[in-house]
Amino acid sequence: MFKPSAYQLAYWGLTSTTWLVLWSILGAITLLLVILLRTRWSGARPWRKCAILSLWVHVLLAFVATTVRIMSGAPETGSDQPIRISVTTVVEQAESIDEILPDWQQPTETSLVAPEPEKLLPPEPEPLESSPDEAAVEHLVETQAEPASNEPAPPLEAPSLLASPAPSEELPSQTESQAPSSPAVAETLAEAEPEPTTEPEVAQSPPAETVPPVEAEPAAPSMYLDRFAKDRDQLAEQRGGSQQTERAVQAALGWLASAQSKNGGWDASLFGAGVERQVLKQDRHGAGANADTGITGLALLAFLGSGHTHLNGPYAEEVANGLEYLRQCQHADGSLYGEAQLFARMYCHSMATFAICEAYALTKDSRLEPMARAAVHFGLSMQHPTDGGWRYRRGDTGDTSQLGWQVMALRSAQLADIEIPDVTWTRIERFLRRVRRGPAGGLAAYRPEGPPSRTMTAEALFCRQLLPTADSYRIEQASLIEALESIAEELPSSARRNLYYWYYANLALHQAQFQSDEAKAVWQDWNHALTTTLLATQQDDGSWSEATVWGGYGGRVYTTALSAMCLEVYYRYSPSEGSNAIAGRKGWHAVHR
Repeated sequence: MFKPSAYQLAYWGLTSTTWLVLWSILGAITLLLVILLRTRWSGARPWRKCAILSLWVHVLLAFVATTVRIMSGAPETGSDQPIRISVTTVVEQAESIDEILPDWQQPTETSLVAPEPEKLLPPEPEPLESSPDEAAVEHLVETQAEPASNEPAPPLEAPSLLASPAPSEELPSQTESQAPSSPAVAETLAEAEPEPTTEPEVAQSPPAETVPPVEAEPAAPSMYLDRFAKDRDQLAEQRGGSQQTERAVQAALGWLASAQSKNGGWDASLFGAGVERQVLKQDRHGAGANADTGITGLALLAFLGSGHTHLNGPYAEEVANGLEYLRQCQHADGSLYGEAQLFARMYCHSMATFAICEAYALTKDSRLEPMARAAVHFGLSMQHPTDGGWRYRRGDTGDTSQLGWQVMALRSAQLADIEIPDVTWTRIERFLRRVRRGPAGGLAAYRPEGPPSRTMTAEALFCRQLLPTADSYRIEQASLIEALESIAEELPSSARRNLYYWYYANLALHQAQFQSDEAKAVWQDWNHALTTTLLATQQDDGSWSEATVWGGYGGRVYTTALSAMCLEVYYRYSPSEGSNAIAGRKGWHAVHR
């Protein structure tokens, strides 16, 4: 009797010639059926064709099942030898961990074993301590290959973002008088009556006193401390804000908290993102529909700008969940653009990096350090080595719009003690020189070969204020006045709501107001027009409509976050009369003296 060995076909006593004839007949019938279906039966209904093919396939399968045996014999019997596999770790094969990862991605000893994930929640109100690693980020390599993988990065290892931080030096705890989360805010909004006033007011807004600012955190850089000041309301009023603007900010944060998804992020498409309006007559293919990481970054920045971190404050849980969402979305190469389309990809990365670095700078929570450093490293690798700018892909020459978000992210990284190479700032200065326009160089273009734009003028002015720059690139008075005059020609109004322009102009004018009486006058006119327009257009639920110039791409979360940040300008960065509070680092002069 024929006894086949493993991996041989068993033919149940028939000769190989017989089987060859049988299979040839079956193949001929199959070929004939295919020819008939394409010729004589081509006009038959589709379901009849499917039925014929299905019936014949079942006949073939039945024939195979009754005549073919794939294997026989018990495991580890016969002449075939079993394959044995041994598993070793990569670390055992290498002499050191340096052979596996680049310097900027080196884990600590404890990071070789990942802890069991837990939900990221703010810690109990007890003393905490910052423990940042002082290691510098790896300098940008001039020519770097494209990342090999865009797969999400594995969970961060020790210290895990999901574990509670070790207790140490004291940070302010959440007080009992702080405001409840968004449902309570919404209930208050429904019951409150607007007070009579000569200026537009946010309808049905809770009193500003319901959400007092948290106390200053010792770990935060000095320029952030006004966010946590006990007398923040008074500071805001002295600098151009009011109780109405503070109520508007708190209502906006309440809406953002209610709009947060269960996964911790903000779903852009749920709130009107990805609508193609062909702004500036360009089809961007509905960019923004999948820009969840960028929109999440903007929402987090709105909370951080009002003094709410993942460690303390009424919205600590929302901020913690948002940061954890970004951690889960980070790719293995450090990028944070998630599933965004081409036109939104680098915007999303820089906005998310901006939020993570600012949260790290505010708290010095070492759990944020690995993702912040990886994100910064990716951003540095995307800068064009000669043009000095950023655009959509590695190797693209830059545009001013992308540059602004990258500069803000890198400056926040510096404030978090992440080193940025000097050559990066040199390249940025080079790009800004190439887009300068106007007799005094105060205007700016979108790209080096294009005409000046008022929005790009505002963005370039703020970038120049942010630069830790040398004397050779100080902002000359004539250049500043030219930029201010251009911005003053288009003050905010409900007729044309361009929040992107308002955001950058608001930051630039607030910083420039100390330079001269003319600059201060422009700031005061701008601030009055902006607050009047924002207070008049805020919805009853605390949000702002996406019916703005760029709102079709970013949606309602985008418009609400940017509007809130505009109204936080009075304490977002601590101003310093006669000097630039943002710029300046060792070995470089400040932009303003």
